[in-house]
Formats: sequence, structure tokens, C-alpha cells
Amino acid sequence: MNKVICVYSSSSNAIHADYFSAAARLGQEIAVRGDILLFGGGLTGLMGECARTVHRYKGRVIGVIPEALNEKGIVYEGCDELIVTRNLRDRKETMDNRSDAFIALPGGFGTIEEIMEIITLKQLGYHDKPIVIMNVKGCYDPLLEQLDLLVRENFAKRACLDLFFVTSDAVAALDHIDSYAPLARERWLTHVETAPPRPSGVSALSEFEYCKLEIFIPESHLEPLREALQRVGAGHIGNYDSCLSYAPVTGCWRPLPGANPYDGEVNTVSSAPELKVEVLVKLAALDETIRAVKAVHPYEVPVINAIPLCRTGL
Repeated sequence: MNKVICVYSSSSNAIHADYFSAAARLGQEIAVRGDILLFGGGLTGLMGECARTVHRYKGRVIGVIPEALNEKGIVYEGCDELIVTRNLRDRKETMDNRSDAFIALPGGFGTIEEIMEIITLKQLGYHDKPIVIMNVKGCYDPLLEQLDLLVRENFAKRACLDLFFVTSDAVAALDHIDSYAPLARERWLTHVETAPPRPSGVSALSEFEYCKLEIFIPESHLEPLREALQRVGAGHIGNYDSCLSYAPVTGCWRPLPGANPYDGEVNTVSSAPELKVEVLVKLAALDETIRAVKAVHPYEVPVINAIPLCRTGL
């Protein structure tokens, strides 16, 4: 079955030729694969370039445009199907509902607003469709850096960065959509856990310089965890680094009503083998280390115990 590919993009004609080339390449790839372009219905800029190229390669084009912009010289009149909506909000809802996947070419304020909204809707579970950001000429580098900063500062979970795929290549973009399979996702991607509070009385590093982290994790995730801890310098002792210990334990859980567990029946206690990993961390790096652990941990709410250690105990 042919996919309806929603493409967000610029309506500006005053941009670099490389952006037009990328829009044309994407339009060609959509058409030759037998997919259908759905876009904002504009004649100019990357919108028009992509639509014209789809038609050049015998593809089908659906335009969705608000009635205020449905004017000659603004609307792409060659659309095979043109949907006229009351306003921009209705336009976006129609595009969302009619599309099987979303691609953002470079664009202005409106394009950024559209791609961020469709990512947010996926984050909240309103859809589970593939999303691609086409980072042509590094146009979206600052936006991607901002999103990474939000994760590092705990405004969003690391898993939120898996909600979309980034490439500058049209073939890679469509390949991702063709091979897309929904990933196991955490129940609440909007909820960011805070780092465990430091123990009361820990005010001077001269008294407590280190703490021991106890991390409970499936054995399959030991290597990613080890690498994450190494990156933040956890387990560095004297002339040694990456020092940690682990022992097999049994983890138990009981999914509550409304949960979307990785495994197990609601209200039924389940168990599975996991590892209890212990690693030494400088107290000053505790928050950074916990963020690194959560970034690679598969559990919705990881069990991480932080135990302060006196300097004399080392």
C-alpha cells in the first residue's frame, strides 16, 4: 500500500540552491517509490519544488491549505487533491490525520513549529508514526543541539531523542520510513525523574567525597552501562578506571492498571534475573553520573541507590 508522506518545508524562494536540490531529490524519491506527497499546498519555495518534482516523476500530490492562502500565486494549483481548511490549526490536524509519516525539510518558523508539534504528539502517545528531520546543510544543527541540551538538563528524557530520525539524504529518509517499526517506549516520556537527594548532613566534600552507586539493570545492558560510566569518569580510583563490581540478583515487579510494561501481566508479580552493579563516584559528579545511567537504562524508573562514603573509608 502506498504511503502518504507529509512534508513540512519552506515557502521562501530566497534560499540557497542546495535546499531546492534536496527538496527535488526528496520529491523524486517519493514518486519513484509509489508514495504520495502530502504538503501545505504552497506554490513557492521548497514546497512548490518538492510538489512539482513529484509530478515530474508521475507521482501523486495532496495539498492542504487554509482558505486565507488559497489564492492564485500562493497555492499550487496542480495538486491532484486540494483540501481547503478554515485555518492553520485545522490544516495541521488534517495533515496529521491523512499522513502515514512525516518529513521536515529546512524551513522557517512555521516548519519548526509543525515538526515540534508532531514530535510532541508522538511523545504523548497520540500517534506512533515515523518522523524524519532532513538536516540539509546543517540547517537543523542548532535545533538538535537545543534538544540535546534539554535532555542533559532533565527537561526531557533521553528516549525522546529516539522519537525522530535525522539525515540529510532523501533515500535514507524514505528507507527509514519503509523499515520503521515502533520501538518499545516508556510509559511516560513526559516525566523526568529528579536525581536522588544527597543524604542529609552532606555539606562538605572534606567529610563525604565519594559515594557508592548501586544500580539494578538487566545483564543485556551491562556493557552500555559500563561505557556510560566510563564517559563520566565513574569508577576512577588511583591509577585505575572503569572499576565496578556486579552480582546476579532477582528483580520483581507488578504492573499496575494503565501500565504499558515491557513484560508481565497487570496485577501479577513477575520476576527476572538482573545485575546489581556497584561503582564508586565522586559526590561532585553524582548528578551527571545518574543522568548518564538513566540515558542507557531500559527501565521506566531505574533503581539507583547512592550511599555516601567518608574519605577515611577509602
